[in-house]
Amino acid sequence: MLLSGFILMGVIMQSMVMGYVMPAAQCDLNLNLTQRGWLSAIPFIAIIITSYFWGWIADTRGRRFVMLFSMIISAVFSALASFAPEIYSFAVLSFISSIFMSGPSAVVYTFLGEFTNIRHRDKIVAFGSSFVGIGTLVLPAISWLILPLEFTYPIEFLGINYRPWRLLLVACALPFIIGTVFLMLAPESPKFLCASGKFEECLAVLRKMYTINRRLPEDTYPVKALIPEAHSCKANENTGIAAILFSMKEQTTPLFKLPLLPWTCLTCFVQFGIFATTNGFFIWSPTILNSLISHEGNQTRICDVMDAVHAQVSANSTQVVCNDVINTTTFELSIYLGLVFCSMYIIVGFLVDFMGKKLILVVLLAGTGLSGIGAHLAYNQHLAIVLFAVLMMSGACIGLMNAVTVELFPTKYRAMAVCLSMMMGRVGSMTGSNLVGLFLATNCGVSFYLFAGIIILCSLSCLFLPGKNKGPIVTKPTDEETRNEAQEPA
Repeated sequence: MLLSGFILMGVIMQSMVMGYVMPAAQCDLNLNLTQRGWLSAIPFIAIIITSYFWGWIADTRGRRFVMLFSMIISAVFSALASFAPEIYSFAVLSFISSIFMSGPSAVVYTFLGEFTNIRHRDKIVAFGSSFVGIGTLVLPAISWLILPLEFTYPIEFLGINYRPWRLLLVACALPFIIGTVFLMLAPESPKFLCASGKFEECLAVLRKMYTINRRLPEDTYPVKALIPEAHSCKANENTGIAAILFSMKEQTTPLFKLPLLPWTCLTCFVQFGIFATTNGFFIWSPTILNSLISHEGNQTRICDVMDAVHAQVSANSTQVVCNDVINTTTFELSIYLGLVFCSMYIIVGFLVDFMGKKLILVVLLAGTGLSGIGAHLAYNQHLAIVLFAVLMMSGACIGLMNAVTVELFPTKYRAMAVCLSMMMGRVGSMTGSNLVGLFLATNCGVSFYLFAGIIILCSLSCLFLPGKNKGPIVTKPTDEETRNEAQEPA
């Protein structure tokens, strides 16, 4: 859980760091607002493009291999991006770093889930996901620590001055470095090894786990041999483009056929809605909250304030002055939101064993969706801010949906299924952030009604999920076990 937590924290910090780097780097890189916008979107674009590819590699070559390989390269290119002299080299290096950051972003949930038995899986995945909330708390804290520093180190052969925003890029790669060290000490997922037909390697991992957990010698482990699963298969040893494309087709096609098709559609839709709402509003939350705090006059709704601000900006000059000093209010508000996320992730982790994933997903998504509608209608600004924060707490369901995905799909297709659902989530992030920005400038109320409605629809969709786990199911290793992993739609 700690290993997976550091990896998830690295993913969220690498994804969101551009929001803090761009304002501080706009003078050094001569950025306009449009360029700042598409540079901030680079991590999401990279994840959308490459999630499918990483899912295929994880299902054919192993979870540990994907994360170890991709985290090292991502951290290296993040460090190289900090030395970029101009916008084009910075964009290319950041994009390459983000491509490899995409590797562990979804595979880590599969890795963590496969190391945990059914009785504890939901709680462990939920607690591991809480590091996403910790990342949203740590990122503004580190930014607040680094960006106000006033140092400049000229590097003449590159023609740059090494300033605090460049150091921030390196600092946000530290969780990946720590995760890499931990992962080098960890074995491959025994579930993957078993599904790949590597029974002796799987037994070696299980014996090691037995020795550490029970504090007994390895030779006392009672399991001497493993019976192949229905979905067990040897790793594809063929090479070449044709073999790779055929392997990717074989890994993907079953996800879009019965009995897995309904689960593929459901998990992708719910992740799209959650990411679109949470990240869409999170990116614009400093703008919204700052507007509310600076508003003078009678109590009024959020959208009334935003409409007034937009009208004032439209009436004045829109010329951008190069000022790379960031208001500390941005850091403070982001830290408060991070605290809210952390609290919700931890609460979900404690409740999941008692309530089950399905009930938490239905109740939490419905509650956050209704809060979004209330945030738009509330005239009391303090109440509106609270309801607005609750709306974004729907992000606490991302980890639970990944736990659901790990449970629903067979081992052979599990990483691909998680990566596809997370890819749709990142598409939601791109869609949500652009639509929220558009509606805030044109019809603010539509943004709240639209995304609150999507979240409520996600809640209704979760009613079709299987019920709460009753603990480990002991069955004979036959086709019955396979049906437990890939259940028929409710």
